[in-house]
Amino acid sequence: MKLKTFAKTAGAVLMGGVVATAMASTAQAEFPEKPIKIMVGFSAGGGTDTTARGFASYVHEAEVMNGMPAVIINKPGGSGMVAAKIVKDGEPDGYTLYMINSGSFAAAVMSAKGEAPVDPRKDFTNLGCISQLVTALTVHSSSPFKSAAEWVKHYKDSGETVRWSTSGPATMHALLGHLFLDTIGIKHQVIPFQGGSKARGALVAQKVDASFNGVHLTAGFENEIRVLGVPTAKRDPVNPDVPTFGEQGLPALKIAGPMCLWGPNGMPAETVAKLEAAVKHVSGVKGFGTFMSKSKLAAFHMTSEEGTAATNALFDTLQPVIDKIIN
Repeated sequence: MKLKTFAKTAGAVLMGGVVATAMASTAQAEFPEKPIKIMVGFSAGGGTDTTARGFASYVHEAEVMNGMPAVIINKPGGSGMVAAKIVKDGEPDGYTLYMINSGSFAAAVMSAKGEAPVDPRKDFTNLGCISQLVTALTVHSSSPFKSAAEWVKHYKDSGETVRWSTSGPATMHALLGHLFLDTIGIKHQVIPFQGGSKARGALVAQKVDASFNGVHLTAGFENEIRVLGVPTAKRDPVNPDVPTFGEQGLPALKIAGPMCLWGPNGMPAETVAKLEAAVKHVSGVKGFGTFMSKSKLAAFHMTSEEGTAATNALFDTLQPVIDKIIN
C-alpha cells in the first residue's frame, strides 16, 4: 500500500515537473508577448531616430516577432549615454533595447575617459546592424572646390587655417574630421555644435569654411551644400555620386558607423536569436529601404558578429584621436 502511494506521489511530482518545464519552455518560445521598446539617446529627426523609426515600422512583419510592434522612446542626453544606461540597468528580457551607431557609441564612451556609465564591449549584446552613418566633408555650394582633392591641395599650399563645423566636440563626425585633417597636415580650428543640424546651419550661413557631418544631413540642402568626399571604404549606396577619399588619392580612412540594435547582456539565447532574425528581416524589406533612402541613409544587413567586430575596430582607430583632443 505504501509502495503504491509512493509511486503515485512520485508520478505526480514527475508529471508536475514535466508540465512546469513545458510551460516554461512555451513561455520562453512565445517571446515577444508584448511590444518592445527601443531607446534612442538623441532627439527626434536625426539619423539614429530615423533609422529606429524605420525599423519599428516593419519589425512586426518578421515572423519571429508574433506581430508585436516596437515603440521608440527618445531619451537625449550625455551623447546617448542616458538612454544606454536605462537599457543596461533594465531587465535583460529583450523588451527594452537600444539603437545607436557604433561610431557614436564608441566616441561617447572614450570621451568620458573611464567615467562612462556603460561600455558596449562589456555591457551590451549586438543584435545586428541595418544601416550606417557616413561622415562627409562638405562645403558651401558657392565654394570653388569641386572635390576633396582640390580642397586639400588649396589649404596645404596656402597654409590657411580651416574653420570647420561638426556635430559636437567628440562625436564620430568630429573625430573623423580631426583624424583626416591631422593625417594630411592641414591647420584647422573646429567649431563644435550641439547636433548635426546646427553644424549644417553654420555651413549654409557660410560662418565656417567646411563641415564634417553626416552625409544624410545634406538631404533637402543640395542647393546650399556640396559634398566633396567620404571616408568610407566604398561609396555610400545611397550617395553613389560622392567619391571616397581613397579614390581621390587621399588617406582613405575606411570608416563608417554601423547603425546597430543592442540589448543588455544576459538576455536568453532564444530571445537573442529572435531579435537577430528580426533585424535581418527588416533590413531586407523593400519598404524599409525606400524609407531610408529618402533620408539619404542606406539599408543593409550586418550580422551581430560583424557589428561587434566593427565596433571594436572603431574603438581601436578612434582612441588615439580622443587622447589627442581631450585632456
